[in-house]
Amino acid sequence: MEDEWTVDASEALNISLVRPTSSGIEKIASFKPRHTYAIFGEDERIFGHKGLKIDLQFDIRDLRPNITISSAKKFTKVGDVEAADVRLIMKDYLPGVAFQSKKEYEQALKSLPDNWTPPGTLTKTLEKNGEIYEIWQGALSQPEIRQLVKRIQINVLFYIEGGSYIGVDAEGNDEPTDSLARWTVFFVYKKTPSSKAEGNPQYTFQGFATTYNFWMFQQPTPPSSPVHDKMGDAWELPEGDFSVTDFVHRMRISQFLVLPPFQGKGIGAFLYNTMFEIAMNTSTTKEVTVEDPNEDFDLLRDLCDMKYLRKNVPEFAELTVNTDVPVPAKGGILRHNTQITPSIKETSSIGGIVDIEKLEEIRVKCKIAPRQFWRLVEMHLMSKLPDSVRPQADDEIKRPAPSKADKHAYTLWRLLLKQRLYRRNVSILGEFEITERIIKLNETVDNVEWEYARILDRLESTPSVADSESAAANGKRRLTGGPSTENLPIKKARVEDTEDK
Repeated sequence: MEDEWTVDASEALNISLVRPTSSGIEKIASFKPRHTYAIFGEDERIFGHKGLKIDLQFDIRDLRPNITISSAKKFTKVGDVEAADVRLIMKDYLPGVAFQSKKEYEQALKSLPDNWTPPGTLTKTLEKNGEIYEIWQGALSQPEIRQLVKRIQINVLFYIEGGSYIGVDAEGNDEPTDSLARWTVFFVYKKTPSSKAEGNPQYTFQGFATTYNFWMFQQPTPPSSPVHDKMGDAWELPEGDFSVTDFVHRMRISQFLVLPPFQGKGIGAFLYNTMFEIAMNTSTTKEVTVEDPNEDFDLLRDLCDMKYLRKNVPEFAELTVNTDVPVPAKGGILRHNTQITPSIKETSSIGGIVDIEKLEEIRVKCKIAPRQFWRLVEMHLMSKLPDSVRPQADDEIKRPAPSKADKHAYTLWRLLLKQRLYRRNVSILGEFEITERIIKLNETVDNVEWEYARILDRLESTPSVADSESAAANGKRRLTGGPSTENLPIKKARVEDTEDK
């Protein structure tokens, strides 16, 4: 009986984008959710209905939602067993305006002024392939920004695994204004000029992203800045009238979503690059991080960050492995500064595999988080290895025989990668005997080599690959559920793939 009266929530739910016309409502696009477990439970199924249809519509402009629920037959209650009240369930995730009648909804759509523009401030415009895209930015403390977020954020649950609502407390009430002001929202719209000379352009919502500013402690350097004087040596964020724009912070990307119908057009890269550019031009932003990035978003981020560094930072673009560093035949010590010495007590007059201090200066200047930056360094150095030893995603590619010098360069690069991965997984590696520890670490290094080769192939296949990237349309939480290639291939425990470790 249960199977007979149970439907797949993802199949029952249909999401559509609509626009008013003179004759009614025009459907622009329709698509299915990727996840529904946050609303309907882990099994993503709904009991008590046959032929259940949940139609969730959004105005393509101001995202006004409307939901319609119908079924061919509903289960008659037997004792404590009854059909799921879908309408009641959805009321916990949608604003009250979503439950208007169809007639009221149609009237509301038609009442939106013809000269309507997205809320916030126009931040960036992109013209591509004859189409115009705009990014509008605002703080979550602004009522008009908060309204749009409340209307659209149910899609965070549908497309970002582990995603959650922002700007509300555990009871669903708005956070205090000073907390909301630390959230910035970026909306992407496609702008279609009117065919009439005096007509107003049409706006079509494409996606959005949110960031949160975390106060970042920094050691004071004399003379103290006015901001530091105001904050003193306190570790707590000041309260009251202190402006959120005045304190140094990490800008953390929390949610990142491009709706399915608009993926594959470079919108994700446009949005990410704009946010990064804003961070670079904001003196109080010291670092850009990402909250639990999924693998798809990591790819987009790698492509965009690598293109930026190679184009704008000559010291990074010219970076190569220092092949003057010798590798002792009987083993040695790879130090934190990437110098190699025969023993822990000895020193070396030769520099390290890379110049750690110089690279740290570049990282701080470019406001890239440590783990992300060192991945980019390793990836870029790998791209500079001779073809005879450079790891490839395709093992069948023919390559020339490696010289002794080629092998030496590869050994040094691999040692650099292995050192970081060992530190990242040191707590788990300690659970193994030395022989197994070496095997597990080498397996992880091999996985990362393949991942880097795949990313470099994508990056080098076309100059505009980052602009055409579509895989990372959604990105706060992991979508695929697979482990990071930087985590040890073991089942004992899982290393958390967080940004700042």
